[in-house]
Amino acid sequence: MLRKQQRMEQILLSLDKLGFATRTQLQQIHDLGSTRNALDVLKRMGEYLQVKRHAPRNNVNVYYLNQKGRELIGSEKERKYSLETEHFLMRNDMYIYYGFPDDFQIERDVAFQSGLAKKVIRPDARFSKDGTIYFLEVDRTQNMTTNKKKIATYAELSPLITIQYKKCPIIIFYTSIAARKDTIEKLCRAAKLNVEVKTPQEIR
Repeated sequence: MLRKQQRMEQILLSLDKLGFATRTQLQQIHDLGSTRNALDVLKRMGEYLQVKRHAPRNNVNVYYLNQKGRELIGSEKERKYSLETEHFLMRNDMYIYYGFPDDFQIERDVAFQSGLAKKVIRPDARFSKDGTIYFLEVDRTQNMTTNKKKIATYAELSPLITIQYKKCPIIIFYTSIAARKDTIEKLCRAAKLNVEVKTPQEIR
């Protein structure tokens, strides 16, 4: 019984951290075994969860914390299902793909000093792997002009990031638009950035 309680709270804490997750994502993150077992676990947790059908992923269920779930783990972060939910799920894709980094931080400002000026970036996520810092940008519906501005900012800050973290950073672009992959890669390489560009088709 204690083990089940601990697993339940771990799942609730993951949802608090990630915002939203599909059954498949929770199944992978928490090693829930078969689909049937994962569904049983989530069904037993029903009093703590909100569930919505999610059209962009073939109407799979998306789970997030309800008030009772937030109260159980002491969370004050209330989430509401919206058009932005897919953005959260895409970020989860990368969290899983890169092996559930312990230091996976979501939408946190990262500040650097450049002369007398303070420069700030706010990636969709930041984490480290094998001593290298990674910055994740999720490209779902934004226009390419926005991507170009982000690439220019990373190009400007890359030397400062390298000094601060003692290693050249890697920028990840995860784009839902497969046709953009080559364009983003070329822009990043022209800006002399280390880049990895992923698409959903490559990781699923």
